[in-house]
Amino acid sequence: MTAIDEWGRDPSVQLMRKVFKEMESAQHTFLRQLDISPYDLRTRRWREQTRALFERAWGAANRMGITMDEAMASAIYVHCLAKIIGSEGNEIPEGILPEGKEVERLAKEVFH
Repeated sequence: MTAIDEWGRDPSVQLMRKVFKEMESAQHTFLRQLDISPYDLRTRRWREQTRALFERAWGAANRMGITMDEAMASAIYVHCLAKIIGSEGNEIPEGILPEGKEVERLAKEVFH
């Protein structure tokens, strides 16, 4: 018997899978740039706090008319993660956060 992934055919599910995959990749790259092991015990707490902040950002993006495709979602997720990590006194070097007019506008709205 062959299992059929009915959800996998849904375009909105496909999009969300791409979004989450890109966010995971961006998180991995960002932590590597900071020389933080993915096995560091602090990362679980940071991801939980980042998720809450990211959910606020997603809602703000909807209100602002900003499309949350995989590139935007991963960029703002990394900004949220940087905000959380930085709030604990960890230095975030200049130039490693994703840039873009919409990313900056959304980050300003969420982090004000």
